[in-house]
Amino acid sequence: MKPCLGIHWFRRDLRIAGNTALKANWKKNSGNVLGIFCFDSHFLSRPDFSNNRFALFLKTLEALQLELREMGSDLLVIDALPQVALPQLITHLRKDHDLSFLTYNRDYEPFARKRDDEIENILRDIQLETQSFRDHLLIEPEELFKQMPGEFYQVYSPFAKKWFDLYSSDSIQKRISEQNAGLKYLDKKPSQPLFKLSLKTKNPLFKDSLQDFIKKNDPSVTIPIPSAGSHVAYQHANAFVKKINEYKESRDYPSVAGTSRLSIFLKNGSITSSQIISILNLQKLSYKKEDGSTRYLKEIVWREFYYHILYHRPDVEKKSFLKKYENIKWENNKEWFRRWCEGTTGFPIVDAGMRELNTTGWMHNRVRMIVASFLCKDLLIDWRWGENYFMKMLLDGDLAPNNGGWQWAASTGCDPQPYFRIFNPWLQSEKFDPQAEYIKHYVPELKNCTAKNIHAEEADRGTQYPRPIVQHQMQKVKALSLYK
Repeated sequence: MKPCLGIHWFRRDLRIAGNTALKANWKKNSGNVLGIFCFDSHFLSRPDFSNNRFALFLKTLEALQLELREMGSDLLVIDALPQVALPQLITHLRKDHDLSFLTYNRDYEPFARKRDDEIENILRDIQLETQSFRDHLLIEPEELFKQMPGEFYQVYSPFAKKWFDLYSSDSIQKRISEQNAGLKYLDKKPSQPLFKLSLKTKNPLFKDSLQDFIKKNDPSVTIPIPSAGSHVAYQHANAFVKKINEYKESRDYPSVAGTSRLSIFLKNGSITSSQIISILNLQKLSYKKEDGSTRYLKEIVWREFYYHILYHRPDVEKKSFLKKYENIKWENNKEWFRRWCEGTTGFPIVDAGMRELNTTGWMHNRVRMIVASFLCKDLLIDWRWGENYFMKMLLDGDLAPNNGGWQWAASTGCDPQPYFRIFNPWLQSEKFDPQAEYIKHYVPELKNCTAKNIHAEEADRGTQYPRPIVQHQMQKVKALSLYK
């Protein structure tokens, strides 16, 4: 009699703790589960591919592989499309195993949904049972709608109110509890392996390619890559507990470490929204509250909102959500775009943000809004140029929130900043970096300049720092005309 074997297909759920699909497979196969990750050549050839973010992803995979091996399982990293690798591997493993079950956690991006439909059809043909689970969204797109299924919210506030209504229900709270049972595992390492993987097949058919990818990618990495994995994410979330009460006030000031920076872990599924909610004790909150904890939870809701939009309107990946703004005649000055990218526009808060991005792979959220508004409303450059650059540079680059944020700033998206509301970078700078601490850190040419001069458009900031490439009020008039 052949021994039972299960396969869990990892994608953006790179953790053991609270991994619902992995747990279901573990139960069905008495712990005899092999983890699989397939590199998709389409993903690696995207125009917004980032070597730095890929390095973090590889580091996360490496941490997961080590953890699975310590816990008695393994992660096989395959250099092949899942449409090719999975049926071949399953056929091969079936020679020596009773292999009839594959699990995975759902994804909502257009490309992933198409791929998953193809995989379901392929595996159905070879009579392999598959089961998918909810994971990185707490409330899925098909669960939250207006009056009838398919009628989706296009404005954040009513979406958030409905989200909070569902959130308080017993069924959603149960989801949080079920997934967060895995936090006990992170609190204390089990004394015995959790898995009982026993592979009878001598040749795994595919060699493990993880180290090959790491060696190939490393020479192209341009920034320090932080520690990765679920245990690191758990430590970060617990450290943020001390800051949550001040979050509402501190989150807008880039010189203050007032944000959680958990988005780089959410991106790869090292941690989930449910687990963050539990760690930060956010379960009993209502939409009407205005404290730091509720403000933080509403940021999680923004993330889910943008994923719901992408699910219902997959065309926003390439096009404006508001069709009336799809054909704006952007000026698209390539020299201005180059200077925006490198942080030499002569607008200190913009340049500081871009230099932070280029040297760390991160940018403070308030500054993200400022530099995005500046690109579209001051430089009159297509938001897609900026969105693409962010995805190339951000370690937490995530299609739905990145696209949603850029379309919000450009006034082309759902629930947009109205086109006539244009951020004044000088006022934003003065309000949110009053002592210019953040600016001076990333723009050292201004370290001897007074904060007053840094925040004044016409001030003399010395010869080492460039003059502003545009005049804000003039560009504002042009932007208003462009949108009309």
